[in-house]
Amino acid sequence: MTDYSHRDVTDKLGLKPGQAVRVVGKGDKALLARAREKIGRKLANEATPAEVILYWPKTIEEITPTLSKLRAEIAPNGGIWVITAKRNKQSASGMPYLNQDALIPLGLAAGLVDNKTCSISESESGMRFVIRRKDRKE
Repeated sequence: MTDYSHRDVTDKLGLKPGQAVRVVGKGDKALLARAREKIGRKLANEATPAEVILYWPKTIEEITPTLSKLRAEIAPNGGIWVITAKRNKQSASGMPYLNQDALIPLGLAAGLVDNKTCSISESESGMRFVIRRKDRKE
């Protein structure tokens, strides 16, 4: 198994200079500062189709409806990172631990598939959701 622990979190999230990155929810301030530095621009707002969305849910119940909404707001080949607490930790949003396996059906219900996971910090991990290639309007 490959060890990615030495990689910067912004690289793990696939952030690149110039990308439109949007934040939904209350995220980790240090991570957001690093993300802005990496992309070299201000974070995107709802008016701009985002290439990457960093999403910190507050409750499990909000995840599918929020992902459904965000699906329409990402670039066709963009991704939405759902960032949650690791076991026995707490997320920046305040949401308690949620096993990442529970996220998969929530993404599917929003018309998205998971395609990557990564460790964000000592207390958070993320799962990326994307639009299936066959469903993309490119």
